[in-house]
This record gives sequence, structure tokens and C-alpha cells, in this order.
Amino acid sequence: MSRIRVGILQDHYSIDPRENFYKTRDILIKNYNDADIVILPEYSMINILAGLKPEEAYQRAEPLEDSWYLSKMADLAGVLSTNILLHFVERTNQPPHVWSSSILVDMEGNIRRVYRKMHLFDAYGYRESDYFLPGNDISYGLVMKNMIFYVAICYDLRFPELFRTYAHLGAYGVFVHAGWVKGPLKEEVLASLATARSHENTIYLILSDHTGQEYVGRSGVFNPLGYRELDLGYKPGYIEHDIYSEVVEEARKLIPVLEHSKKWNITLKTHNNNT
Repeated sequence: MSRIRVGILQDHYSIDPRENFYKTRDILIKNYNDADIVILPEYSMINILAGLKPEEAYQRAEPLEDSWYLSKMADLAGVLSTNILLHFVERTNQPPHVWSSSILVDMEGNIRRVYRKMHLFDAYGYRESDYFLPGNDISYGLVMKNMIFYVAICYDLRFPELFRTYAHLGAYGVFVHAGWVKGPLKEEVLASLATARSHENTIYLILSDHTGQEYVGRSGVFNPLGYRELDLGYKPGYIEHDIYSEVVEEARKLIPVLEHSKKWNITLKTHNNNT
């Protein structure tokens, strides 16, 4: 049996990357214990929904290759001797659009892009496509202690095919950066989708959500057997939680949905009622 300890940070962030780095640093320096990987919320570098226009977000974005924010995060990972999976607003050469990226910084100072958000949140009156370009590929797998994990970002939770793909690739879990905005019954929607994605694929889902005025919070861990294992509630906080390979393996023996799932070859069938 393998075990990893995940650290989940939930807080509210501003539009200033420097201010946001120091907030994250202070929280982790005070509260970090011995997590193998720490997950940060979506928009924890730049809170785009806090009134920024696309041009303003672009000016605050940074390139992957020369980023003050990432270099400081890499230093922090070294101080803590851990890995940090963070959300990064990545500058492109197509202003005013940026990438919504997931970046892994490790204790040796390496900085690696893991994923670019594919599904942009053009719903509920929001238009992420005014700010972001969509990614065009699934995430890289992160292998830790004989378990493999993948990454998704917020609105991706509404697309079950992405999580089924990860499960068929051998995922034990999916890390999710989220900035789940408030709205009627949105907390229940978040919990329902996260529970469904974990249970229908017999994987852990580890969610770090933004909190504050615009977002619902409720970060946590969802178990392969279909229930919420950890709930951070509404307020800012940081917690470490253990993930076990045995739980996934036993769930897959009990509920072998991945073995039973079909790879559909769909053809259109119609009845012609014209006479």
C-alpha cells in the first residue's frame, strides 16, 4: 500500500501576484507540516474575477520562462521541501488572451507546466474566453509513490469524458484547481459533480477552491466510493490529508466500472417516417 499526503489551501486572493505570493508563503510557512504535494486554488496568482478587464489581466500575467511569481514559488517549495501545484496566469503572444495553466514547482526548483485549461467558463453570464485561450491536450501525469495523478481546472468538472480518460490512463486521483463562483445552489452542484467524477471513475478527487465574496469555498477530498471524505467549509484554511492506493484498488474490485465501460463506436441511426 502506498500513501501520499496532500496539502489543500483555501483562501481569497487579490489581483496582485506579489501580494498573493506573500499570502500563500505566510500561510504555508505557518501551517505546512509534511505534505508530499500542496494544491492551490484557481486564480490564486491573479483573481481575474475581482474586476479586471482582459487587457489588465494580460498586463499582470507572466511568461513561464521568466516569471517572478514562479521563481518565488520554487524558492518556497525548496524551503518547505515539498512540491507545490499552483494555478498560473500565463502570458501568451496573442494579447489580451492568456493561458489558464497548472504548474508544478518542486523542491529542487524545477518548474513544469502540467496542464492548460481546456474548457473555458462561458456560462452563468461569465466569459472566460474573453481572457483565456483554451488548452488543447490533457494534463501530464504526476507519479508519486507508485500512484499517478492528473490535473483539471474548475469548469472541467462538468466534462466527464476528461475524467474517464484519466481513469483509463491509470489515475489514482485528479487534482482540481477551482474558482467555483457563487450562485443559486452552486455549492450543491460542486459537491454533486465532484462526487460523481470520483465515484464513476473510482478515483480520488482532490479539490482546492477559492473562497471569499465571489466563490463558494468547500475545498476537500472526494472518495472513490462516492462520498466527500474532507470538507474545508467556507473560511480560509489549510489542511493535510492522506490518500491511499489501497482505497482505489479496493473500490475498483468492488465496483469494476472501468472494466465494464464501453469504448463506444457511435453511428447515427434514424427512422425515416416519410411515406
